Amino acid sequence: MPAKRRLVAPVSPLNFRMPRELRARLRRFAAARSIGESDALRLIVSEYLDETVNVRELEAAERWQFKQAYATFKRDIAGKEKAVPWSELERVIAEARAKRKTRHR
Repeated sequence: MPAKRRLVAPVSPLNFRMPRELRARLRRFAAARSIGESDALRLIVSEYLDETVNVRELEAAERWQFKQAYATFKRDIAGKEKAVPWSELERVIAEARAKRKTRHR
């Protein structure tokens, strides 16, 4: 006889106590968006969790960028990094400005 399989619902209810003021804020949030309280709570939790992931990803990217900049700085100080002459930067900027002027006419 095969083992019984327990069906797992795609979602499960969550039951917890919420302070009155917090519940009132949730109700105002839900009413302002014309959604129910449970949908509002799911939305808030989902957005918060997404934001925390985005913040972590941004922090990791900033750390990587800093490490790259610091490595370039160290190579520059050691004389191993080639610098672009100032005249070349001015030329590229002048070209970009000229293209911009012709596009906006």
